[in-house]
Parts: sequence; C-alpha cells; structure tokens
Amino acid sequence: MPLLLLPAACGRTGTGVELLSVPERLSEARVAGRDKAWVLRQAGKPVRIEDVVYRTLPAAPESRLVYDLDVPEQARLSLAYTIAPEYHERPGVEFSVKLRRGGREHVLLLSLLDPLGKPAHRTWQTADLDLGSLVGRGAQLILETRGFEPGDDPRRAFWGAPALQASGRKAPLVIVYLVDTLRADHTSTYGYARDTTPELTRFAKDAVLFESAVAQAPWTKPSVASLFTSLLPGRHLAVQLRDPLDLGHVTLAEMLQAKGFATGATIANSVIYSSGSNFEQGFSSFVGLHDAEGRASKDVPAAPVVDAALKFLDSHRGLPSFLYVHTMDPHVPYTPPPPFDRKWEPQPAPDHPGMDPRTDYKEPLDRERMIAQYDGDIAYGDQEFGRFVRELKARGRYDDTLIVFLADHGEEFLDHGKWLHGRSVFEELIHVPLLVKFPRGRGAGRRVAQQVQVVDVLPSVLVELGLPTPEPPVIAGRPLQPVVAGGAPEPPAVSEVSHRGYVAHGMRTSRDKYVQRFSPESDELYFDLKQDPKEQHSTLEANRERARLLRAGVEAAMVHDPFRRHVRFVGDSLYEIHLKSSGWLDGVEPIGFGLGETLQLGDGNRKLQVKVRPRRDAPRELVFSVRPMGAPVWLEGTRDGRPLAPKDVTIAESGYQPAAVPFKLPEIESDSDSETQRNDNVLVPPRLERPGLQLWLTLAPGRSVLAFDEATCEKLRALGYVGKC
Repeated sequence: MPLLLLPAACGRTGTGVELLSVPERLSEARVAGRDKAWVLRQAGKPVRIEDVVYRTLPAAPESRLVYDLDVPEQARLSLAYTIAPEYHERPGVEFSVKLRRGGREHVLLLSLLDPLGKPAHRTWQTADLDLGSLVGRGAQLILETRGFEPGDDPRRAFWGAPALQASGRKAPLVIVYLVDTLRADHTSTYGYARDTTPELTRFAKDAVLFESAVAQAPWTKPSVASLFTSLLPGRHLAVQLRDPLDLGHVTLAEMLQAKGFATGATIANSVIYSSGSNFEQGFSSFVGLHDAEGRASKDVPAAPVVDAALKFLDSHRGLPSFLYVHTMDPHVPYTPPPPFDRKWEPQPAPDHPGMDPRTDYKEPLDRERMIAQYDGDIAYGDQEFGRFVRELKARGRYDDTLIVFLADHGEEFLDHGKWLHGRSVFEELIHVPLLVKFPRGRGAGRRVAQQVQVVDVLPSVLVELGLPTPEPPVIAGRPLQPVVAGGAPEPPAVSEVSHRGYVAHGMRTSRDKYVQRFSPESDELYFDLKQDPKEQHSTLEANRERARLLRAGVEAAMVHDPFRRHVRFVGDSLYEIHLKSSGWLDGVEPIGFGLGETLQLGDGNRKLQVKVRPRRDAPRELVFSVRPMGAPVWLEGTRDGRPLAPKDVTIAESGYQPAAVPFKLPEIESDSDSETQRNDNVLVPPRLERPGLQLWLTLAPGRSVLAFDEATCEKLRALGYVGKC
C-alpha cells in the first residue's frame, strides 16, 4: 500500500503548509515599493549565502506580506531571514513576524540584523516560533521589515522557506541517507570481517537489503545526479568536475515539491552543494556544511550533518517532507576521530599516518594502515547513522517513514592497481550498499539477491507515495517494490566514468560484466562474476560473442562529448595532420577547404587524416566531436614536410604550447592528481593569429560549465579532486 496519494492542494484548513506553496493565501504584499504581482513573480527564487540555499520571499524594506491562514493545534512557524551580502557593509534591517486574530496583533519575532557590526549576522538566521496559544481560524500572518536608510533595491533582504507546522499531525516522510565513498564489502552488514557497521546491521532487521546494487558512476557528481534524476550519466550530463546538473532535468525533489512536500537537504560534500552545481533544484532548504574553520572541506564529520537533518525534521512536523542526507566520513583523507582512529591494526605511526595514498604510501604496510583508517571512518559514520535512527524513533517518526540508505560509490585500495575512486568501473567502486526500510515494517529483514541500481531509487519513492511514476525510456530506473515481491525483470546496469583522464564504460548483469576502457588504458575486458567476483582475470577471448552483445548495450548508452574540438590552420604552409582517438570522431566539419585539400576518416572513425594548404588571408578550420565523453584525441603530423613541433601549436586563449608532439588535444580538466589544474580558458581561441595550428573547444548549444577560479580549485583540492592549483 502506498504511503499517501496526495490531494491536488495541500495546506487545507488546520494543516501544516509551506507558505511558498500557497500563493493564493497571500492577501497583501508590498516590498520596497513593488506590488503583489511583482512579489508573486519573485516568490520561490533560491538565495545562497555561505552555501546555504533557501527558496525565498523578498523582504527588502519597507515590506509587508500578509497570509490568511488557519492555525492548527500544536502549531509552530519555522523560517529563515537574511540580508543580501552586498548590503553587509550598510545599516541593518529589522525583521518582524506577527499574528493577527480577532482584532489583536501578537508579536512573535522582532529581530534587528546588523551585519556591519555583528559578523554572525552575515549568514541566514533561523527561527522556530510557537503558535500553540493562538490556535483558530481566520488568522493573518504578517511578515514585515523596516530599514534605516533610504533605498529601493528589492533584493536587499529575504525570508527563507517559511513553513507552518502542525506538530500533532502525521504526514508522509521520505528520507534518503547517503554515505559518500562507502564500499559495500567493507560493511559488516554485507559480510565484512570487521564489525564496521553494527548500527546499519540493526537497521537491516527493519529493512530490505539489496545484495547486488550498482551505482551508475564511480564518483560523487554523476552518481548523485543519477540518484536525483534516474538518468544515466550520458543523459543527465553532470559527468565531469565542471559540469552542472542541467536545470532542464526534473529531480526527485522537484517532483515531490510539486506535490506539496517540504524538501530539505543537509550535505557534507561541496561537489554537490557548491554554487553553480544546480543540485539544489527542488529543495526549499539546501544546507551545505563547512568545517570548524568555516571552509568547504572533507573535515565535516557526520555529527553536524545529522544535527542539521534533525533540525529540518523538527521544523517541518506535520508537513509531507522529503529529506536528503549526505555524509562523507570514508572519503579521503582518512581521519576518523578517536577512538575510531585506533580501532583496528595496523595503527598510524610517525611518518605513516595512513590518511592519503597520494602522500602516505611509502611501504606495503601503509596500505593496511589506510584500510584500517578507512574502516574507522566507516565505523564513526555508522555510529552517527545509528543516532539518527534513534532520534527518529524518539520523535515517533520512524515506523511510518520510507528510509533509503545507500552510497554513491566505493573506494579502491590497489584492487586493480589504483587508489581512491573515479578511475574505473570495477566492483570495488560501483557495488554499493542499498537498504530500504518500507513503512510499517513491510519486508523487514529480507535480503534480495537480484541486481538493482541506484537509478531505481527515484521510481521506488514515487510508487511508495502513490504518485505518477515515469517509466523507461523516460527514466532509466524501475521501482524496487516488484523486485521485492519477486518476478520483476533484471535489466543490465550501465556504469561509466569520464573524470580527470580516466574514461571507461561498463555493463553488468548478475552473472557477468563487460568493460570498455578509453583512457589511460584502451582495451576491452570481460569477467565471469560467478567465477571471478573480484574481476582479476578477463576472459574476453573465450567469450567474444557474449562480450559483443554487452558491448552493443554499452555503446548504445554512450553520448558525444559536449565540446566541439577546433583545429585552425593558419599561414602559408602545407599541413599533413593525423588525429587518432580511442573513441570515435564524429560530426567532422571542414571549414574553408579548397580544391585538392582532403580529409579522410579511417579505422571505424577512430582516425582522421587531413591535408590542407591555407593561405595567409584564408585559414582552414576543422571541427569535430568525440564519443564517448572524455575519450582522448592525439595529434601529430608535418608542416612543409618537417615534423610538427610544439612551437607550431598554440592552444586556447592564453596561447600555451604542448610540451611535445604527438600531444593530446586540450580538455576542460587536467588529467591527474599530480598535474597542476590549468585555468586557461580553453573555450576561447588563441588571441594571437600566429602561423601554425590553433586549438580550442566550444560548448554545444545549451550547455555550460562551472567557472574554475582559484577559490573553486582550492575547495576541490581540499576534497582530493584536484592535485595542484
């Protein structure tokens, strides 16, 4: 039975409601001289301050917003309020909240924000106001602001996600709790020898455990995007570090918000909460947590994430709610707090801290030290998950709640010769824990062997709520409920990575797996997972026909790189150029080619030969795409019969030159952790019209990339995503 089939309109008499979802109850509105029609157009726009985002109502002084409401029993009002950062050096703003009923006005909040004099006022302030003594019909909630200097900028101040709670009422609650970088086979719940997850094991007694759950990507951004959208990475396109989640995709949070749910997120990983990432779409409250120094960092333990999650639940009692929780304790660097840092041998030693393989792997025993610290991080995070579950029970919110526990990806400790994640689609990175606690104990304690996928979470939530649920091919996932019941089909799972020079695609079934690698390796692999679950011995030659079938599925899921490569030939010279890729060169477009000038594709579109003789006043240009995303393209050739030299090539706006020829065409990201992250604008052609080859990229129409300045680079470096800035 579904949790709830929501009526078309939420917020009926005497129930909890988010004010932004009931514009029809706004009876009076005036903000900095603007009228009600203007206020309604602005309502709901997100405002970010220090990585905390709320959907807002404008509140620039002088302002007055009046909502006609009925106050339910045990009612509370939760809201946030702030002054825009560009006004932090100006006089403050007074915020007030009042309730009028029966001709009397009751002041609930009177707060003067003075960011100029009080640094603590430079971020969002929150309030949770008791309306219990004001129960009744026909009330008016009044939100007002007053300024202390003239001005009419309507974006000076804001109210954030105001919500009227009905604490005594039950309402549907969905929680997705994700632990970043958690290998399934390092949890005792999935059979690990160390008792790393006793709390998760306790939770499993109330849940359905899926033994074979597959993530769509081996690192955070594309995997969480697949979780939010139920699309494969090639469809949602949030694949590389600088890719935002396309605003055109509808997320689970947006779907639920449209049905009247309060939507909240508390997140430790800045890759998800950073400005421009667009993962906040659909959330009324989206909280990115910083470390003790106020910085985006891996050093955000699970405890404050859980605290923020509980705060959201406590401020939305009686409202249908969706909560996303994202902790990241197992992520590098491995730094569990005491006593978890000494829980397993071998323990850290002087000059052998076991925190990060890029700096701390000096002897074979260091691998075991890092695994012990990684396991300690898991155990600490498990303790906090257990606290979260106990707090839900103490609040009476556990039994009827749909709770999904999962990871976005795993971690490698030289299983296939590499460290960390984002480097392959092998099992240690894409086999993730997935447990679902259905309401009222349905299916409690069951273990399901059938293969399922992270993209299955979205349709499972919608089915459980009795809401309209898209089906393939609109989305990639399928509901888990029929799998639990038995007899559901088992589609193969596609996983892929295109991340800092590592490009691979795979298709997995419950019995075997095919992997096609494009960079830095270029090969095909086939594994019999029943005989070789750790994927140590490829048997491609003995299984060519089966591999061919799986390869067809892998290649059908591939998409073009969103960038078009440009090669411009300048000056009076004869150029003979050879391009080759481990992927495919598609959409080849010659521009300005004359008689006798040629281009020829070969090796199944993996190679391209070009022969041109531009004139001083008539350059030639070659434009093409690459499939799959991130597949490298190498260039070599001759100019007037001599081998092409680095001095013959200028790249991007700054006009830098390759170190040698042959060389790899420019990418939006650097290739490795050790390489300094280039901030050159590769999306702009070289400024100088110097004779030779000029290379740059352009984005496909409708696509964008995140700005990559020094501050952004340092944030990602703190998380281990880039090496040097």
